Amino acid sequence: MLSYQHGYHAGNFADVHKHTALCLVLKSLGQQSRLVTYMDSHSGCGLYDLSGEQAQKTGEWKEGIGRLSDQGVTNPALADYVDLVSSFGPQCYPGSPALMQKRMADNHRALFFEFHPNEYQVLQNNMGEDSRLKLLNKNSLDELVNYLPNRKAPGLLLIDPSFEQKEEYDTIARLAVNSHKRWPGATTMVWYPILPEGRHQDLKSKLKGAKCYELIGPKKERGMYGTGLAIFNPPDDFDQTFEGAEQEMKKCLFP
Repeated sequence: MLSYQHGYHAGNFADVHKHTALCLVLKSLGQQSRLVTYMDSHSGCGLYDLSGEQAQKTGEWKEGIGRLSDQGVTNPALADYVDLVSSFGPQCYPGSPALMQKRMADNHRALFFEFHPNEYQVLQNNMGEDSRLKLLNKNSLDELVNYLPNRKAPGLLLIDPSFEQKEEYDTIARLAVNSHKRWPGATTMVWYPILPEGRHQDLKSKLKGAKCYELIGPKKERGMYGTGLAIFNPPDDFDQTFEGAEQEMKKCLFP
């Protein structure tokens, strides 16, 4: 759990899929004048340098956000995501917390969990001065439910672990279901990888009531070849809008 660092994978095809959906939800929530709460279970360091050692070692971003930026996109939801990423400047990729921060209203608030000590320190350096944000160096798998707002409060919960250990599939399913029961007023998004072992199928079966969206490339014998999102309580019109974005993603990312 503490070995994973997202800098090696920032901006890859899974981030494109996940963050396009995230931007759609954020656009809807950002228009609300009342208090909205945003929560991220595995925040990482917030911002990633695509010219840095980690990103350059794998080059995964070149097959993700790099392709979209080079080709250009026409779908409005996908273009909105690309434009928002571009607003952070060249060679900088925003993680989920930075995207949330960018679209939060002044009276909104956010709670970002990050258990990895080094990642947490960088997250503090990148985002710690914003009084709307509460950064927590705690294990969200144990602590997150203690910070959930009241049942009817509007908001967003992103559960986005690394799934390094197979036990996480059961743990995440329980966390997502329990969180949704306790905070049904929020949109809850659960990211999962699609791997040859197929463990995501068991996860999906336990997330009853969530709609799943998947972006799948050519199947491989090893490694992630697809990415999925299970979403509880999405905003109105999310389904049709995001599915349209997925169609263009697939053409761009898996030609």
